Amino acid sequence: MLSRCMISATVLLAAYTSAVAAIQGSPALEPSSDPVAPWAVEWLSSDLKDAATPKTIILCSDDMAEHLKRYRSLIEKLSVLKGHTILDGSKLGVRKPASDIGYIFFAHKGNEGDTIRNCVENYPELQPIVTNFLEKEISAEQNEFQNLIKFGILPKEVQPRECFGRYYYPTEDYNPTRNSTGWFALVQMDYSSDNRCFDESLAATFGIHPISCRSAGICVDDKK
Repeated sequence: MLSRCMISATVLLAAYTSAVAAIQGSPALEPSSDPVAPWAVEWLSSDLKDAATPKTIILCSDDMAEHLKRYRSLIEKLSVLKGHTILDGSKLGVRKPASDIGYIFFAHKGNEGDTIRNCVENYPELQPIVTNFLEKEISAEQNEFQNLIKFGILPKEVQPRECFGRYYYPTEDYNPTRNSTGWFALVQMDYSSDNRCFDESLAATFGIHPISCRSAGICVDDKK
């Protein structure tokens, strides 16, 4: 258990260091009025480029109109994302024949019930995935967080995470294998009172670094 905690802490510290370096050491990326952004896309890692993201995505969300708008705006602004389509999973009859199809389930805590019912009615294959996440993954992440504090790797005053999410792969245990070409479901639960979790995951859905996307003015919410 301790080795796992040490690995998790190392990952957290590395991510934090990278984010600070990106903010403090990198030149500012200028926003562009050109609908096709000229700036170089910064990827989270080579295996998380948009090639690992399904081209047709069914979105299930408790803020469908806003999240659809944000995803579609991002695709429109970035030439590297052309060919991706986001569909409203709450509407009947949106299923289209596609060999490369995936799902995004996003809900704030307390609103997940209605979102699940609306989407499972159209896409029953989502039920076991969302159930697995709600019953197992969230508690596992919370327990790991508490262990990091218990072993002194994180200070006691650190607040619990508000954003929980996991990618699921088309394998029997939902984990990636050497033969996996990409994820087929992304499930996220937001414990915050606003859209901060969605803001962080918007670009990351396609493997794009959120900081570089915001710096270029591409991932900025127009309402803010």
